[in-house]
Amino acid sequence: MSAVEDRRDPSPAHPPRMQALARLPIFLALAGKRALVAGNGAPVAWKAELLAAAGAEVAVFAERPCEELRAIAAKAPRAGITLQQRAWRIEDFAGAAVAVGGFEDAVEVERFSGAARAAGVPVNVIDRPAYCDFSFGAIVNRSPLVIGISTDGAAPVFGQAIRARLETMIPRGFARWAEAARRWRQAVQSSGLSAPGRRRFWQAFAAFALSNPQREPAPADFDALLRKPAASRWSAPARAMPSCSRCARCARCSRPTSS
Repeated sequence: MSAVEDRRDPSPAHPPRMQALARLPIFLALAGKRALVAGNGAPVAWKAELLAAAGAEVAVFAERPCEELRAIAAKAPRAGITLQQRAWRIEDFAGAAVAVGGFEDAVEVERFSGAARAAGVPVNVIDRPAYCDFSFGAIVNRSPLVIGISTDGAAPVFGQAIRARLETMIPRGFARWAEAARRWRQAVQSSGLSAPGRRRFWQAFAAFALSNPQREPAPADFDALLRKPAASRWSAPARAMPSCSRCARCARCSRPTSS
């Protein structure tokens, strides 16, 4: 092969399906797991409350717990919060799923973060991003629908402003529909619908929930939604669909495509 033939133009690169992310949003399943929290003050109390709300069994180490910490421990939002009135120790990291610290002293910040990482425990040190493996974003809570917002520490106030805007846009009734989806999922799986039929069920569910956010989901709604895919003209095997420029899997992602 000649040198001229070797210099062929390379194939055009496909555009990336996802642009670069400053942070990867991950939602941790902490129910029944142990979380270690060390330090004192309102920010520490807030992190302990968040972890307990997510179902973690929270152990807080503070030599002189503030009133807010005591109040949160006395009335945890979901799982338990245990106050240990002493400084944290290396052995306290054993079995912890996550660790959170709040310290003014730079030496203590470095010691805590280093101990957590040595134990293989993901760590967050409040307001010290260089010592954090993960961060807490602003949260819109319509649990089990949960929205996290992060600015990668660049503008926390901006993140809070976005959260406040979303709070006004997302009806609280969506929490009921998200919970209904969780209750109904197994019934849909065992309904006998094909995979495309189940997708159409959830598409109909989403459209109905968006149109009726204040409605209390009822068994009659489930039955009506379940009948729609079964009676649909699409009950026949789905024909091949042209791919879109974003994913090349349009039959699965249901994005509109051009003919």
